[in-house]
Amino acid sequence: MYAVEFSHRSGRDLINMAKTRPNIIPIIEDARHPLKYRMLVGMVDVVFADVAQPDQARIIALNSHYFLKNGGHYVISVKANCIDSTVPAEAVFAKERQKLAEEGLKPQEQLTLEPYERDHCTIVGTLCTAATWDALRRCRGCRSFVLPQL
Repeated sequence: MYAVEFSHRSGRDLINMAKTRPNIIPIIEDARHPLKYRMLVGMVDVVFADVAQPDQARIIALNSHYFLKNGGHYVISVKANCIDSTVPAEAVFAKERQKLAEEGLKPQEQLTLEPYERDHCTIVGTLCTAATWDALRRCRGCRSFVLPQL
């Protein structure tokens, strides 16, 4: 498992934890720039993101396009208040699903984390195949975004 952490303090904790868990490879780098650590990371089955940033859909899309195997899945934790605290959480979740789809990621399931965490959800999906991605690019102008069934 590769773990990317930007914060030096949390990175230090990650490195210390990885000393007792040899299956974790800590990478202290900004996940917004996967080219900086591409030589350390191979193709993976799952990409997980819990970054709490307004551009988190773009961040997971970049990393998924670089590192996710065909047939692999992504999991993203969405915190509505970190993206836009002025609109209802459901609207933020829908917008994030739309962004993921526009980036070539096919959302398959969304789970809210209520009652454990307020205004949080997890979205699980797959990387679009080349055929789906071509259809996606042609459909970008559509108001309602529908991915074709393959």
